[in-house]
Amino acid sequence: MKYIAYDRPGEPNQVLEVREKEIPKPRSNEVLVKMKSMPIVPADLATIRGVYRTPQTTPSSPGYEGFGEVVAIGNSVHSFKIGQHVLLLPFKKTGWTNGSWQEFVCADETEMIGVPEGVDFDSIPQFFNTTLTAWVMVVDELNIRPGQTALVTAAGSGVGRLILKLAKEREFSAIAVVRRPEQVEEIRALGATDVICSSTEDIQKRVMNLTKLKGVDAVLDAVGGKVSTDCFRSMSENGKMIVYGLLDLERNSNYDVRKMLFYGLRVGGFWLPGWWFKTDLKARTQAMNRTFELAQKGILKPVTEREYSLNEIKEAVAHSERPGNKGRIMLVVK
Repeated sequence: MKYIAYDRPGEPNQVLEVREKEIPKPRSNEVLVKMKSMPIVPADLATIRGVYRTPQTTPSSPGYEGFGEVVAIGNSVHSFKIGQHVLLLPFKKTGWTNGSWQEFVCADETEMIGVPEGVDFDSIPQFFNTTLTAWVMVVDELNIRPGQTALVTAAGSGVGRLILKLAKEREFSAIAVVRRPEQVEEIRALGATDVICSSTEDIQKRVMNLTKLKGVDAVLDAVGGKVSTDCFRSMSENGKMIVYGLLDLERNSNYDVRKMLFYGLRVGGFWLPGWWFKTDLKARTQAMNRTFELAQKGILKPVTEREYSLNEIKEAVAHSERPGNKGRIMLVVK
């Protein structure tokens, strides 16, 4: 079987390799999954570069998420059956090395979720890192309500586009932030109330003009650095901000502690695996069921930009970071 691996942290197109090994056999508590598709998400690339919260032990096979079919089970496994489709989430162990970018993955039964009957399989491969992230941040973390206004950076990303769809569903206004002028009209057409181009406009000044000096009620930032600082300065009294990514790889932002103190501003980080670990099963199940429902209705259906085979991994990671992508880059196993 083929799998993707790397022996040291570094630039993905330099350290990733296609390798071969025997198809593993499941132990008593394990499930063998034949992978079908696996998204390339920013968290994958950040982990490979060694800048993420939970570095993988190397040598390692990356991949936070994937979709596949159960082909064998251990003798003590009762949660899954052969032929069942599952969402694989192989990140539960510190220093994990057995990610989803493989033709077959053998994992503990606690590292996967059964896909409900009737769910459109096209929505599943990006369910965790894209669809569920958007839902949990908007609904559970920020509780953005009808009539409020949110500022959304990286609005052209997979998560950003779904947040814009949620804004329409939940009846709040979304001011989108993009990097390139040519993205403005496209993102406006997706439902953004207004669009700010960070390379040509002052984010804070434009937000204050749009909101008549009030500022925004919530910020969802995936960029970090100066963009994150400007978004913080654009919040209204009692505003709430989530930073859920570092797309420009700049870890330092400037948040005015006095404004936090006197205006009741709140800033927090969001990492979906961290939310997953701290949230009880009932709450996780409720969030997943609601997200599956909206995915089925097409409201939270993510978009695929292009599919690549494992043999094309270098081309795939290069494409995933190319400006102007309208959807996620997927690795597929035929």
